[in-house]
Amino acid sequence: MKNWQGIMKIDEIIQKDHDGKVIYKEENIYNILHAQGEERILSAVFLGGPTNNTYIPSNYYLGLDNRATISSNQTLANLSGEPSGNGYSRQPASSVTGFSIVNNGGVYQARSNVIIFAAVVGSWGPVINLFLTDASSGTSGNLYSTAVLASPIIISAGETISVRFSLALKNC
Repeated sequence: MKNWQGIMKIDEIIQKDHDGKVIYKEENIYNILHAQGEERILSAVFLGGPTNNTYIPSNYYLGLDNRATISSNQTLANLSGEPSGNGYSRQPASSVTGFSIVNNGGVYQARSNVIIFAAVVGSWGPVINLFLTDASSGTSGNLYSTAVLASPIIISAGETISVRFSLALKNC
């Protein structure tokens, strides 16, 4: 049994240079489920609706940052080194990009389509974390989970990062 910490697993992250050559690839990155995200998920599923104004968000977003340490009690206010400009923005990871529900060996998963980050001009980074939130920007929202890469990456103009991830309620 793997040391599964939460709801999200990065199935793969691939960085390509401006010619499409793979310069970084990592697979099966497990995450930590943040307390804020856990509470939000449970509230939306079991208490949600008009009675207490806790709804399932319309969209989720995948973002990148450079926090040195990750802990379950962190919120969006704890993000550090999230890029800004040069084409970076948190990427929608729900109704916009799509999910499919699959049964993978008896474990149901919501699998994302491929999500692309692209450096338009200049560069950004280093980044070492991928995080899931319901906020398109800023710190007003919920931090659900964070996955830590094996090493930091820097994105230069013309390069892309593609990410596919899965969500499950038990070990992926």
